[in-house]
Amino acid sequence: MNYSSKTIPLQDIDLDDSSFRLSYGFDLEPLTRSISRIGMINPPLLRKRPDGRYQIICGYRRICALRELGASPVSYKLVPPETSDEACLLLSLYDTVAHRDLNPIEKSLALNRLLSYYREEKIVSDFLPLLKLQPHITQIRAYQPLCLLDKEIRDALLQDIIDIRTALRLAQMDPESRECLAHLLISLRLSFSKQAEVISTVAEIGLRDGISPRTMTSDPEIRSILTNDKLNWPQKGDSVLRILREKRYPQLTAKEKQVKGMLSKVKLPHGISITPPPFFEDNCYCLSVYFAGWQELREKLNLLDTIIADDLPNLE
Repeated sequence: MNYSSKTIPLQDIDLDDSSFRLSYGFDLEPLTRSISRIGMINPPLLRKRPDGRYQIICGYRRICALRELGASPVSYKLVPPETSDEACLLLSLYDTVAHRDLNPIEKSLALNRLLSYYREEKIVSDFLPLLKLQPHITQIRAYQPLCLLDKEIRDALLQDIIDIRTALRLAQMDPESRECLAHLLISLRLSFSKQAEVISTVAEIGLRDGISPRTMTSDPEIRSILTNDKLNWPQKGDSVLRILREKRYPQLTAKEKQVKGMLSKVKLPHGISITPPPFFEDNCYCLSVYFAGWQELREKLNLLDTIIADDLPNLE
């Protein structure tokens, strides 16, 4: 392809034209600092539209930096005006992946753009490896909605507040459920495993009781925790999960509280503990004894004999 060069005023470039833009969620400051010190090393690539203005093919961030600096007109590279949209998209894509890895939102943008020109089979074989995604059609299905998520969710994903797997699950929900759950997860800043537990627990309660995620996340107890300035974020997260577990398993949590109360009345020596059976699926409790030598073990067992001789609560 033959390129030409031309000095173009910044106002003649349409920064709102996102036809070939793949950049999202970037920090402009390092690039602005670089251009202010040494100038533009690699000129952006433009195409002239029929209305006389120019659209960006490659170099959107560089042009944003020029605008931030208030720079005078610089020389740009131009493709012939008759260059097809498909060719311009490929120029944008290959230029971007040659310089850096795309973040999840940018991969989603790229896939949505490519779907306008290519069949899914070709995208799977030719472009998913280029985007460092597994060459399987499920990757297209998963990543395609990400760029359509609310900005709050997209930004939280790039800031590692929401995990990519959580974002993919949110993308499959209806808008109202997605909004309220995302707001809760962003507020709590949970680990991925706890994010997954919140989503699963809310969904299970909804299926069982017919309660919407918005109703669940608006529960007064949960709202009270979120606004409690005396709790840090891990404490808030654990408290919200506790409430959700209680609502999901009311009989189990009632039994746990009952047994915990009864065991608290048993004055066990230091280093001895009793653990209830998981989910109370049977009546077999676990007794743990920590000791540093046989003499200490004898002493603790003797203390246990004394405790067992007293009236103990019925754990059944």
